Amino acid sequence: MTRLSAILLLTVGCNTPAPPAEPAPEALPPSEGWGAVFWRGDVAWKVGGGDIVVGPRSVSTSTGRGDSPAKCGGVAIDDAAPHAVLALPEGRSGDSPTKPAVISAAVVEAAAWRLDEVLPARDRYSPASSGADPALQRGVSLGSVVKLRRFGGPPVLVVSGSRDCTGVLALLDREAKTVLDSTTVEGLCGTPRVLPPADIDGDGQLETALFSDTHVLLARLPLSSAKAAITPVQSWSCPLQEAPDG
Repeated sequence: MTRLSAILLLTVGCNTPAPPAEPAPEALPPSEGWGAVFWRGDVAWKVGGGDIVVGPRSVSTSTGRGDSPAKCGGVAIDDAAPHAVLALPEGRSGDSPTKPAVISAAVVEAAAWRLDEVLPARDRYSPASSGADPALQRGVSLGSVVKLRRFGGPPVLVVSGSRDCTGVLALLDREAKTVLDSTTVEGLCGTPRVLPPADIDGDGQLETALFSDTHVLLARLPLSSAKAAITPVQSWSCPLQEAPDG
């Protein structure tokens, strides 16, 4: 073997992903067994899914209130993780979302401009900008900007926002200069947030959610060195007037 051949072999070997230690559980078919959690005051309402619920910072095992009436197709639960968003399929468990890194104001402002490119055009009553607030540009209300690292490629940004009752979940490049992929939710009128991506059900894939008081969209993020995409899985809605005050 020549010296050049040895160098090339070492280079390729360093970029080759290591095989998994053990096979991951088989991925569930889309929408099978998942659920969403909606909050009305201090009361969490679970629509579908198992007992394990996931919030932006933690995971917990919830218990149903047997005497509570069904609202929004679900039931009231106790012991929910703070600000829980999703309910895992029965028998599944995985990683807990972690607190994302702080994003600079310049990147936040650029992200708001990128969402302007993928959301429907603003109507005549939407303000063109909000002055000094970098998260409000051209009528876009930006909710979250979460940096996500990927193996073999530069980080990406997972971004949420809305304008004129259309919500959006988007993937941007690390500097928020390019939209890599996006998906929208009609009828979402608040400012949606992002559940920090994690393999929350242990199937080897990253899950995230776009969520507000009235809507939850579950999505997977297929990431590789050459690909960054959003795959919507299931969505739920719960109008504010359908749940009691608790």
